[in-house]
Amino acid sequence: MATNSKVIADSGSTATTTPPSYDTISASPIQCDQSSIFSFRRMKQKRAAVLSRIRDMVLAPNFTPSSVIPNVNACAAALSIAEFSKILTQLNIEGHTALYWAIVNNRPQALWALWNKLIGKYYPSDCLLDLRIACMIISDNAIFRQLSLESSGEGGHIRGFLGCPPDKIEVHVCDTPTNQFNVALQIRMFQKSLRAIVGKYLNHDFVAGGRLWWFRFNMREDGRCYTDIGLHQHSHPARLNAILLIEAHNQKQAGCVTPPEALKIPLSLTGTKLLVPWR
Repeated sequence: MATNSKVIADSGSTATTTPPSYDTISASPIQCDQSSIFSFRRMKQKRAAVLSRIRDMVLAPNFTPSSVIPNVNACAAALSIAEFSKILTQLNIEGHTALYWAIVNNRPQALWALWNKLIGKYYPSDCLLDLRIACMIISDNAIFRQLSLESSGEGGHIRGFLGCPPDKIEVHVCDTPTNQFNVALQIRMFQKSLRAIVGKYLNHDFVAGGRLWWFRFNMREDGRCYTDIGLHQHSHPARLNAILLIEAHNQKQAGCVTPPEALKIPLSLTGTKLLVPWR
C-alpha cells in the first residue's frame, strides 16, 4: 500500500457540504393501543412502532427514497426529542444503530433525515465506534467528515479555544487494487497551533483504503516537530510506504523567482513489517 500525503497550511475558509434534500410523500402517524392502562406501556408500544418503521427505512429491500422524510417526521412526532434521539444512537437493529445501516446500505436519504434529528449531534461511545466502522466498511471519508467522527485529542480542543477554523481533509484514490491514495490536508492557522500545543499533539483522522488512519503532529519541548501515522482499532494491518509532502500556503513568495521547494518526509516501515492498529 502506497500513499502520498500532502499537508497545506492555509488560512482561508472551508467550504461546507450540506446534505441533500429530497421530495416527500405522506406517511401515516405512529399509533398505539389507547386502551392501555399504564402510560409506560403506551410508551413501550410507541417505541416499538417507531423502531420498526426506522428498521424498514434502513434495511427493507423495497426502499422508497421519497418516503423517508414523512416517515422520519411521523416517528419524531410520536416521541419526545430526547427519546427519539436516544433510539437513533442505540445498537438496537441487528446489533447496530440505524445510522450504521443507512451508511453501509447506501441510503443517504435515510442517513441525513435521521441524523438531523439527533440532539446536539452527540454520539455515545458505542454509537461513535459503530459509525466509524460503518465508514471504514464503505471506505467513505466524506461521510466520516460530515458526521464529525474524528477524534481531535487535546490539540483539537486547544485549536478550538484559539478560534481556528475547521481543517479540510480530502482522500483521492489513485489505484484501487493496490490501495494507493493521496490525502490532502489543509490545516488552518498551522504554525499558531503548533506553538500552542507544546507537549501535546494535533491529531487528524481520515478513512482510506477501507481503514481508519490517524496522522499526528507532536511539538516537543525542545522545539522540534515530529510526525507520526497509524491505524485506529478495527482497521486491518497495512504495508506503509508513504511520503509526507508539506507545501507553504504561498507557493511563490515576493522577490522569489521560483516558489519554495516542498518539504518531503518519508513515512515507511523497513523490511516486510506491517502497520497494525493502535490499541
